[in-house]
Amino acid sequence: MATGSDAGKSAEAVLEWPKQDKKRMLHAVYRVGDLDRTIKCYTECFGMKLLRKRDVPEEKYTNAFLGYGPEDTNFALELTYNYGVDKYDIGAGFGHFAIANEDVYKLSETIKSSDCCKITREPGPVKGGSTVIAFAQDPDGYMFELIQRGPTPEPLCQVMLRVGDLDRAIMFYEKGPWDEASEEEGCASV
Repeated sequence: MATGSDAGKSAEAVLEWPKQDKKRMLHAVYRVGDLDRTIKCYTECFGMKLLRKRDVPEEKYTNAFLGYGPEDTNFALELTYNYGVDKYDIGAGFGHFAIANEDVYKLSETIKSSDCCKITREPGPVKGGSTVIAFAQDPDGYMFELIQRGPTPEPLCQVMLRVGDLDRAIMFYEKGPWDEASEEEGCASV
């Protein structure tokens, strides 16, 4: 897995890890206040596909999976709508998702012309660098960083979380809860 120790390696070397390590993030789950409005935003503004949707009336919720490819090979977002709840607090721990795109300026114009999402940071180089980024906000207030990059099989490329103890969080994500050593080293409850 790409870690802090991989910082000095070439991009090709870092991208070799999936060939040896078959663990991967499957999906991120979060709640939305209007499922159809959010699906429209993600499909029309971000170019995602609705992969599946199911209603579970006996449990009073509906969920939908969206992404850029099949769930068996690509990361997906699972949106959950709980009947009767139209707004959620996002909290301070979640930062944003990131979407790689070949033309962030064009994507930003598409988002601006929609009625479902808004641009909160205009496209331009990141401070102190040359990578072009922008930020968009969905109807529920979730943020998406738009990163200009070449073609990629996995456009949904990052999840940014804020943590209180960076070293402990890195250890957790490198070893994971599936590793018995993680619990022994105090990483089970990051």
